[in-house]
Amino acid sequence: MNPESQPPAGDADAAREQGAPRPENEPEASAHAASEGSPPSSGGAGPQAIPLGALPTADVLVWNLSLLAGKAWEGMGLVPNPLTNKVEKNLDEARLAIDAFAAIFEVLRLRIEEPTRREMETVLTNLRINFVEKSSG
Repeated sequence: MNPESQPPAGDADAAREQGAPRPENEPEASAHAASEGSPPSSGGAGPQAIPLGALPTADVLVWNLSLLAGKAWEGMGLVPNPLTNKVEKNLDEARLAIDAFAAIFEVLRLRIEEPTRREMETVLTNLRINFVEKSSG
């Protein structure tokens, strides 16, 4: 197995690089990305939330891909459930998340920028490889 194809259990940074969710108590490294194009916040309170309706549909779907990838990693038992902080394996949930990721990605494939497309292809490939490994073991 390629060491880059699977985020090691317990290595949250590597898992998040592959689309896994960030724990709520950990600051988001790219918080500025959510505020791009929005007016600067007053009072230094940090980035302002952008209303969902203001985002292009493709951006909302890419965001959903990251959520689905996180659910897949969780279902494969590679990252802990953010609510319980326990690692629980549920391959049926992982398969559903991966299939949904693939379906949404297929719709988006020609509508997103090349770097984002390549990143999403890599995440999908890694999800599938890890699912096969977790299913056979």
